[in-house]
Amino acid sequence: MNFATILGRILEEKLRDRRRAEIARKINGSVTVECRDLGMSATVTFNGDRIVVENGYGGKYLTSADLQTLNGLTFGKIGLLDTLKLIMKGRLKIKGMMFAMKFRKLLG
Repeated sequence: MNFATILGRILEEKLRDRRRAEIARKINGSVTVECRDLGMSATVTFNGDRIVVENGYGGKYLTSADLQTLNGLTFGKIGLLDTLKLIMKGRLKIKGMMFAMKFRKLLG
């Protein structure tokens, strides 16, 4: 199973919640999610009711971390303060902080 498929399934599950689906509709743009320790990446593009997940790089924004950190962010185990600590330690890289906050709200 490739990274885009995994990420797509996680998003499908999250979007079953009406509140999260509404958040997704308001997001416009694309983000590459990079899992550094596995050497994998996927790009998620939001455009109204349409969400496309593809393998590889291509997003205007970037969220890059190891698998443990990405899991923590995806499943709400890492709060805002811990997120800032991870950024300061270099374990989490974010390009496009405002977009990342919306994306995190959708996932968290």
